[in-house]
Amino acid sequence: MITQIRGVLRSVNDEALTLAVEPFELEVLIPEHTRRQLQGKVGESITLHTTFYIEGQAMGGKMVPRLIGFLSPVDREFFDTFCSVDGVGVRKALRAMVRPVRELARTIQEQDVKVLATFPGIGEAMAERIVAKLRRKVGIFALIVTPEGAGPLSHANGEAENAEPDVVRDTFSALLSVGHSEMEARAALDRVLSGKKKFKSVADMIEAIYQQSKP
Repeated sequence: MITQIRGVLRSVNDEALTLAVEPFELEVLIPEHTRRQLQGKVGESITLHTTFYIEGQAMGGKMVPRLIGFLSPVDREFFDTFCSVDGVGVRKALRAMVRPVRELARTIQEQDVKVLATFPGIGEAMAERIVAKLRRKVGIFALIVTPEGAGPLSHANGEAENAEPDVVRDTFSALLSVGHSEMEARAALDRVLSGKKKFKSVADMIEAIYQQSKP
């Protein structure tokens, strides 16, 4: 499994990009939001976090391996979660990801079917199905914060966020376990992640949260 590739961006079209990874040029499917971020970066070196899927019919049809790329491992993880909903599928998920993952996750978590139904390929019935399946599973993605002032390619250039996704997820769980509501835990994480300090462990993040809460 190829989980990350780096190369020179050759072209970007509606659903895919071409990446030069010498001696090859690879076609990589990308979400709509990623396409908008990368369309002005032709000729530059970028890094994509990738996953594979097989497109086609198993019985008598042509099976085509496809590489899918994202600007961060968090985006890739959200995509996998999104595709777990019956009827969504890879292509539909890529078209529907028109906004940052954090916004999409919050739309689902807040059960905003009306807004979700406006995304490409997602009608009202599908939006209701997505909310029913994922509203309790996307909380961690709603907590993701990009450091203030960071450009859209911060992940692609290999720069770390304030904290690894596992640290954010485990801190969120720890706050819930000691009696905080989901809203309180999310607000606390938003506060500490909005600064420039980087957190390497749950203990570091918990300490920062309680330092901020002191009068």
